[in-house]
Amino acid sequence: MIWFILGFKNLIRRPTRTVLTVLGVAIAIAVLYSLFEFQQGYQSRLKGELGALGAHVMVVPKGCPYEAATIALHGGKWPRYMDESLLDKVKANPGVAEAAGVIMDAVFPPGGQSVIMLGIDEDYMKLRPAWKLRGSWFTSDSSIILGPSVAEDSKLEPGDLWTLPEKNETLRVSAVLGRTNTQDDGFVFMPRRTLQRISGLEGKLVLILIKAMKVDQTDALVASLKADEVDMNVFPLSELLGTISALMASTRVFVSAIILIAIILGGVGVLNTVLMAVFERTREIGMMKAMGGSRSDMFKLVWAETMLTTLLGGLVGVGLAVVSSRLVEAIIRGMIPYAPKGSLIGFSLPTMLFCIGLSLLLGLLAGFYPAFRAASIKPIEAIKTE
Repeated sequence: MIWFILGFKNLIRRPTRTVLTVLGVAIAIAVLYSLFEFQQGYQSRLKGELGALGAHVMVVPKGCPYEAATIALHGGKWPRYMDESLLDKVKANPGVAEAAGVIMDAVFPPGGQSVIMLGIDEDYMKLRPAWKLRGSWFTSDSSIILGPSVAEDSKLEPGDLWTLPEKNETLRVSAVLGRTNTQDDGFVFMPRRTLQRISGLEGKLVLILIKAMKVDQTDALVASLKADEVDMNVFPLSELLGTISALMASTRVFVSAIILIAIILGGVGVLNTVLMAVFERTREIGMMKAMGGSRSDMFKLVWAETMLTTLLGGLVGVGLAVVSSRLVEAIIRGMIPYAPKGSLIGFSLPTMLFCIGLSLLLGLLAGFYPAFRAASIKPIEAIKTE
């Protein structure tokens, strides 16, 4: 412990150099922490969102599946639509256990919060067995079910009236959905025919969710649906997850290379700083050895300084990553084609311990040569040094 106390005192004697060295290590550790947390959060949130759909296969209009997945999960206006007759064709497929057609629309009032509306029927409920309603299912064509977040923001309860000025519509709340911690919490649900009428999209669908009869035969079901109808884009959600995960993996390799370079540069910076400090303190180290200090004492002292420097860098780096997590997350989200909702970078004790452990390992490696150099100084030659 005495060596760490002495090492700390030596560090604060050169505050500017110490701060710059610690900052170099901190930046490398912050990037490492943010990447690891983003990857873990991304996979977890994406699986949660896709699992919340309660379906194995998604059918959407022709177009980009990433765009379709984003709109299906988070809501929005669709650029293309399918004919409602496709739903009957899908249901007729022997590999389909359940199928639900969905119409979706959104309004974006000036200066207000967007409203995402889903038109559904009772088939949709079969894909949501975990749903809990405070109230009842649609009692008429003019009733709605509010997601809990929408109900809280609008302060509405079952039986209250909900107005959509942009569409000149007033509907009655028949139920409030129990919190699901999924995208459903922020949606307004209404009968499919009602939303089709309100949006002027009679006979149109934007999405068909399918639950396969046998999960292990999903690929065969997808092939069968594609053969039956060419005007729709059919893909299993597992394939979407795999494709996006593969894309993230390829990105991870590139980013990992950048992190490796940053860590190497940080280690070189630490080595250079500590080695420079050893050269500047040659006379001091010589005096200590002349007064009885051993080679191992000098080695431990310099190594302790290096370990303290990288430990501080690791702690500051983790703190910097947590504090800047929202900004870093926003930047990464803008660089990838699809990202699930929710916080993807947060405080994780295992990741924190890993990053701090890595910073200590960096100190062990970077501090070896300077410590060896200090231990090798000869007292007489050191004292003569100007």
